[in-house]
Amino acid sequence: MLGTVGRLLLFAAFAASALSATAYFAAARGRDTEPLWNALGRVGWGVVTLTTTAAFGLLLYLLFTKQYQYAYVYKHVSNDLGWYYTFSALWEGQEGSFLLWIVYTSLVGGALLIWSSREYEAPLMTVFGLCQVFLVSMIVGLPVGPVEIGTTPFSGLAEAFPEAPVFQSNSGYVPPDGQGLNELLKNYWMAIHPPVLFLGFAAMTVPFAYAVSALWKRRYTEWVRRALPWTLFAIAVLGLAIAMGGYWAYETLSFGGYWAWDPVENASLVPWIVGVAALHAMLIQKKSGRGHKAALLLSVLAYMFVVYESFLTRSGILGDVSVHSFVDLGLYNQLLIWMAVIALVGFGLFAWRYRELPTPEHESYALSREFLMFCGVVLLTATATVIIVGTSAPILGHLVRDQPSAVPTDFYDRWTLPLAIGIAFLAGLGQLFWWGKMTVERINRALRVPITLATASTALVLFTAPFVARTIRPGRGSVSPATADAGLLSGLSGTWSVYGQSLLLLLLTFMAFFALYANGAVLWRIVRGNPRMAGGALSHVGFAILLLGVVGSAGLEDPLQVRGSNGEKRDYFVLMNGEPRTVDGYRMRYEGTERMETGRTAYRLNVEGPGGETFALKPVAYKSGDQWFQDPAIKTFFATDLFVSAAPREMQSDLESEDEVEGAGGKPPGGQLTMAVGDSTTIGNGAFALEFTEFNPQVSSPRVPDSARIAVAARMEVTNLQTEETRRIRPIYLVMQDRSQTSVQSVIRDWKLAVSFNGMNVDSGKAHLKITGAEVPEQDWVVVQASVKPYINVFWLGVLILTGGVVVSMGRRVQDLRFWRRRSS
Repeated sequence: MLGTVGRLLLFAAFAASALSATAYFAAARGRDTEPLWNALGRVGWGVVTLTTTAAFGLLLYLLFTKQYQYAYVYKHVSNDLGWYYTFSALWEGQEGSFLLWIVYTSLVGGALLIWSSREYEAPLMTVFGLCQVFLVSMIVGLPVGPVEIGTTPFSGLAEAFPEAPVFQSNSGYVPPDGQGLNELLKNYWMAIHPPVLFLGFAAMTVPFAYAVSALWKRRYTEWVRRALPWTLFAIAVLGLAIAMGGYWAYETLSFGGYWAWDPVENASLVPWIVGVAALHAMLIQKKSGRGHKAALLLSVLAYMFVVYESFLTRSGILGDVSVHSFVDLGLYNQLLIWMAVIALVGFGLFAWRYRELPTPEHESYALSREFLMFCGVVLLTATATVIIVGTSAPILGHLVRDQPSAVPTDFYDRWTLPLAIGIAFLAGLGQLFWWGKMTVERINRALRVPITLATASTALVLFTAPFVARTIRPGRGSVSPATADAGLLSGLSGTWSVYGQSLLLLLLTFMAFFALYANGAVLWRIVRGNPRMAGGALSHVGFAILLLGVVGSAGLEDPLQVRGSNGEKRDYFVLMNGEPRTVDGYRMRYEGTERMETGRTAYRLNVEGPGGETFALKPVAYKSGDQWFQDPAIKTFFATDLFVSAAPREMQSDLESEDEVEGAGGKPPGGQLTMAVGDSTTIGNGAFALEFTEFNPQVSSPRVPDSARIAVAARMEVTNLQTEETRRIRPIYLVMQDRSQTSVQSVIRDWKLAVSFNGMNVDSGKAHLKITGAEVPEQDWVVVQASVKPYINVFWLGVLILTGGVVVSMGRRVQDLRFWRRRSS
């Protein structure tokens, strides 16, 4: 019954949105019946708002009451799911997230735009209604002959799985439990990140609607004043949502970062970047009467990329290359039609009116704020283009191969880093310049202090932080003699492959400091005069701080490393239960497991930092189905974070990890043991007794090479418990002159048994042994990956300041709009 009510609500919303769009279209044509059509459009939009909100509330009720007879409920909740994660379940699936987006669009259009747009109401709401028609069509579930428009969230379980044997014998069967929420979404950030993201998507519709209305009604100038507050609101909300997603990734995923250039992450970032470019184009138009074409085109393009993001995420086309994409529900063609119609309306009108658009009598002076802002618009657009090309690689790849792959992250780093340097430079320079023309003398005066401070700060970073050591790429610049003979360019290419990244990051650091000091000086002057005008400088200060955080957290990241038996450094290490180990100044002890309130297993690590401070970390690792998940533990200090993830023995057995944990459970017979002098144990399921008698640091054996720097033997006795025969063995641990580590096995060939001495812990006096040929008793250990994230909190601080600056600017633009309306009324 409730499912039928939900379907009827969505049917009514679909019909009402089409009615509202049609009525507003008739009103926008300016006939005598305009008031009547306007009234009908408002009634239709009111019905849309009421029905979609009611459908949203009904779906939420079904989820909270665990009514598993409905497919959407069964797929996304379970009996053990807490109430706070049930909200996340609502937008975990395609249908629920579309419904959330629809409700936001209804509220933005009905509660705000209708009552504030005045003479823009009819054309504006026509565009809004068109967008809403497509959104509602995605979940209306309306059968039209053999085709069903959209996929409803209110379908029954038997309807969704008609071929399941249980429903063929009992169509009314209701399962006692559901499949539950995706483990990665059981995080409080996932309860707030998607709602903020979809609010940003809905808000991005407003500048698009204003731009289309301006092209349609030939109001090429005045629309900007009305669209500016909404553009700022959309940028603030969408940017904050993207940052929330980044923090979720940092806190939840074990890769240790906040951005992985995932295609779906990029598809959310691109509308924000294009929106920022559109904002600056609007400011140029409003202040100087130039940039009409750029403001209109970029406003259309920003929403176009929102729709394109939906296509990438929901069509299933990125299912093999992105962990974030939704399952394909057969919406491919509908999404494609939506994207095509939006492009036809926006770009078609732009092309139709292109010759009519205002053109300035003369171009801007090169030494002016408007020219620098336009350069910034170009760089922002270029950045968005690079990202969208990389994101679309799987789609473009379908033209030439059956299974295309995503581009590597290095593609984005290589292309966006130089663009970010230019954007940072313009972000500092633009605020120092005046509107109109600047003289060279004034420029020199304005630049002197910021450049001096930026140079000093960059030098301080270069000489006090391990900048070069962390940012160069060793091994990439080796040039063979044949290549060297090819000429100077080959040598420069090899040098650039080693030091190029470091030089670019250093230049980005300088430009970020320059933008910080330049905008800081402007901000100081504005705050003392008119704080209402401080939004631009404040947001640019936040952007500069954000860039410094990026360089610090990504470019200067310091993984805790140990040296393996082959001499190579690796960024993971094993901690035995109760055995302390010092790695890069951090002394860690694994102290067993702990059951969390969520039912997951945490691994207690007692840590002593280089400065003597002690603290406990509890990274989590758990298995759900056939997949392992890791939730890192983060210790936040003033300037750095210590990021730690743990992988238990069981996980390594599943993954059949190599090197230090090789044989720990995945490659029987064999395994690892940690023993102290005097310890004894049985191996081979009770076939052999192994006793560790003593260390021998004075090894004299032909098996020890002359290149060995340190040689320590572990004297042991092995007893065959069936024959009671005892053999003495002496595996040897070697540290070579190049500080690499290796071992010399002791082999008992007729017993098919071998023992290797692979390392020792000086603090505890224990030896790490590898047994081959016999099962070993399971020991409790974890593999730990840890890294120091310097200045990562600077990045989050920059995000907050940037968002705050946009909000201040939005408040100013709202006040300006009110003043303009009072003056013009």
